[in-house]
Amino acid sequence: MLPTKGPVRSRSKRGCWTCRIRHRKCDEGVPFCQECDIHNIHCHGYGPRPSWLDNEEQVRAELSMVKRAVKQNARLLNKGPIRAAGPDPQQRTVSYKQPQQQQPQHDASISGPGQTLWATCPTQELRYREAELIMLYLDYIFYIQYPYYTDNAELGGRGWLFWLLLNNRPLRQASLTLAALYQRTKFARGTGYTEAELIEYHTTALSAMRHALSGQEGDLALDVGEKLITFISSGCCLISFEVLQGGSLNWQTHLDALTTVVSKIKLPPFDDEDHKSPPQQDPGGSSTLWRGMKYARRFEITKLLWFELLSTASTGVPPRMPYRALLDSDEILMADFVGCQNWVMRAIGDLSMIQFGGDCPGVEQRRETLLVLEKMLREGIERLRAGSKKPEAPVSYYISRVFAAGALVLLHFIFSSTHPSEADIYGAVGSVMAELRQAPGDVSLRGVVWSICIAGSMAQPDQQPFFEHLMTRILNKANKSHSNFGNCESVQRILRQCWTKRHEDPLGDWTWRDAMGDIGDYPLLV
Repeated sequence: MLPTKGPVRSRSKRGCWTCRIRHRKCDEGVPFCQECDIHNIHCHGYGPRPSWLDNEEQVRAELSMVKRAVKQNARLLNKGPIRAAGPDPQQRTVSYKQPQQQQPQHDASISGPGQTLWATCPTQELRYREAELIMLYLDYIFYIQYPYYTDNAELGGRGWLFWLLLNNRPLRQASLTLAALYQRTKFARGTGYTEAELIEYHTTALSAMRHALSGQEGDLALDVGEKLITFISSGCCLISFEVLQGGSLNWQTHLDALTTVVSKIKLPPFDDEDHKSPPQQDPGGSSTLWRGMKYARRFEITKLLWFELLSTASTGVPPRMPYRALLDSDEILMADFVGCQNWVMRAIGDLSMIQFGGDCPGVEQRRETLLVLEKMLREGIERLRAGSKKPEAPVSYYISRVFAAGALVLLHFIFSSTHPSEADIYGAVGSVMAELRQAPGDVSLRGVVWSICIAGSMAQPDQQPFFEHLMTRILNKANKSHSNFGNCESVQRILRQCWTKRHEDPLGDWTWRDAMGDIGDYPLLV
């Protein structure tokens, strides 16, 4: 607990929590007090004491953001609307306030269906700006995040995503952050919007996520509806922000927070939801919202599982989510959402558990398990190759082959630690190269950087030029499209570091993780 003379001392024992930490007199109005309303800041309401008040550092951060929002709102009121051409970064503001419902204990950190898209925008200028960024996210950035996503027009396309953006502040702020990053990266010299705007959106998104998690981790773990979807989607957006700006560490904090919650959920099969009749939304019995929420839940949990399984290559931490149960169920559709079939990702998860999770501690047990996995991967690759020859074969057939081949490299690397005479890392790297050479012209390879990094790091001198040329081609293509933001440059640095060290010490066991540690760059390979 903070000392009584610390930052949480208040003038009123019944005022809103925002006024208490600001030491302001609160009129105790609902749905939010007049003091917060006048200064256009977030009113934390009158419910139970938030858990973040027990952390002095979090209180200071909260006060800092509130004070900044108050100052910016004062400037805006004094100087009038911001002109679109060349705004002063210090005059721009992102509102810290969001409406609350009438119930005094309503949790404002995750907004309900009553909140509209522009509820946080005080001016027409900012309303237009948010609308612009939302469409930028939907039309461009979403497909950079998930290049192999398969839309389903029968289920309303991405209507579920637009609905979440309209109704959930944490996700919306995180999406605005991504859109502002993209626009600043692509049109750095052609737009009046500056880094200050990007920082504002990112700070607000982080605050919204903190409030979403604060004091209700247990509630989220018991929820399979909108709260859980909002939490995962906004957190994954913040992870994508770190990935797309080339971040190497902060994404781990967000991923840890997400998996801590989701690993406690009883999954699958969501018996409390899937086996009930859909809610009646109108006299005709429409279940559109129920269907959309179910689809959104599948997508959000799928991409979080995708992030966690591939993160092990950078963190050395085994998966915490129940990936086997999820990937064996009908709830997760990896192929439709991220392009890789479930069985391949299950094999990658099993290899991570063998490498870092303590599975198969006995040498012979490990050998037998790896041989079974190798047979499954090779047979699966051949099956996918045959399927790829058919007309209208989905792109997931090809992407799954690339990941399965990358998994073979990881498998033989693990094998080499106990049975070096039976390991064939060189041949496994060759399999990845063979798959990459067959890439369809319209398929982006930025989404398979996990396999490129694993295989390229283990490449021998005669194989290294292939990966060098491949990464150069990917980066040159990105430069031409003005969308060169992401982790491809990090992957290229990791490969070069591995090759340099292996050239200096041919007998050394240099891997991608050794290179990451050497250069201090730990990208999420998605």
